[in-house]
Amino acid sequence: MGDAWERLRTHARDDLLTQQSLSAVLATATLIVVLVVWYAWSTRALKALWRIPLRVLVTGTRGKSSTVRLIHSALLAGGIPSIAKMTGTASRELDTQGREHTTNRVGQVSILEVLETVHRNMKRGGPEPKAVVLECMAVTPDLIEFVSRRIVRPDVVVITNALWDHLEEEGTSLGDIAISLSLSLPGARLLVTSEHRVGTLAILRYEAALQVVDVDAVSGRDLPAGVLAGAPHAHPDNIAMAIAVAGYAGVGPATALAGIATASEEPLPVVAAACVIDGITWTYRDIGSVNDTDSLTPALEGAKAQMPDGAVVLGMLVTRWDRPLRAVQFAASVTPEDVDGLIIVGEPDILVRHVARRSGWTDDRITRVSVWGFGQPPIFRRLADLATRIAGERPRDIGIIAMENNHQYVADLVREKFYGADVL
Repeated sequence: MGDAWERLRTHARDDLLTQQSLSAVLATATLIVVLVVWYAWSTRALKALWRIPLRVLVTGTRGKSSTVRLIHSALLAGGIPSIAKMTGTASRELDTQGREHTTNRVGQVSILEVLETVHRNMKRGGPEPKAVVLECMAVTPDLIEFVSRRIVRPDVVVITNALWDHLEEEGTSLGDIAISLSLSLPGARLLVTSEHRVGTLAILRYEAALQVVDVDAVSGRDLPAGVLAGAPHAHPDNIAMAIAVAGYAGVGPATALAGIATASEEPLPVVAAACVIDGITWTYRDIGSVNDTDSLTPALEGAKAQMPDGAVVLGMLVTRWDRPLRAVQFAASVTPEDVDGLIIVGEPDILVRHVARRSGWTDDRITRVSVWGFGQPPIFRRLADLATRIAGERPRDIGIIAMENNHQYVADLVREKFYGADVL
């Protein structure tokens, strides 16, 4: 009996080892097949990208997506079939016929979406692209250089500006940020920029000279007065950069402007939305795409102008744990003179509250909103309580201006109440 039991155990152990070996072989073979398929696909997509005669890479702090749209439209107007990709919160693609497509992402955001854009365009039909305009997805210096050197190999690099953003990755001074963005230059022939600061522009020129890259520094202030009337949705600096890139491609200013006037706008809402909750009219405006404090003041003033007269206006700081320096910047920049009350969602909330106090805020005008915790009232009731403390009575109109970041689960719940779930 004992020998039989031992033989049974030995057979079972051998069978298990055999199964494990077969599983390991199958897993290894599957991995090899996936790698071979991925290598073949990526090589084909890279070669297709590099065959396009004019490649434009757009990086910088503000205005990248809008500038990509303007350049694409200017090139199409000049008879140059072009494809383009905008990234960020509202990722979109433009084909050679000017049609817009939503980027369908699978998994995490990746710099390899550039290759997917080219691959998808090959299946959409239409004229073969003679130009491609791509927004740089990378923010860390190493990835910026990798995207430029190894993937896009641009002829023209557009650095829209160098402002206070992505401090954790690109540096904590404007000079450091400019140097980080300049890592997109190796191999290019032309740098187009609308950076206005003398010191930062000098750094960009110096870095371009080291790479033997020509520089075309432009400004929207130099455009003729009538130009802006044809494209009221576009920033003057972005128009000037689009004209410069089109000129490099042989498209004249008049033709480029005609195309720019037909460019599509960003899908993010630019007007306030309103709804009635518990007898209070709530007005909401999202400026979360403004991620730098240089651009915050005009954006905040524009959002406040959309609020009803007499409304208690609450500023919602949508903070992110991986952007602590941005959180500190915004908490220090938004003061009681800007809005009536402060809503903090996300992390690091303790640090944000501490900095806000130093900016003149008192605890009775600040609230931290989370969906966690037992016995907490609904979000809008908590916000109404804050507005009531500020006004001294229950207000009829309350405004919310969301800023700093686009996405955070509490902020998304608030946004969906006004715009629906499919806005961003």
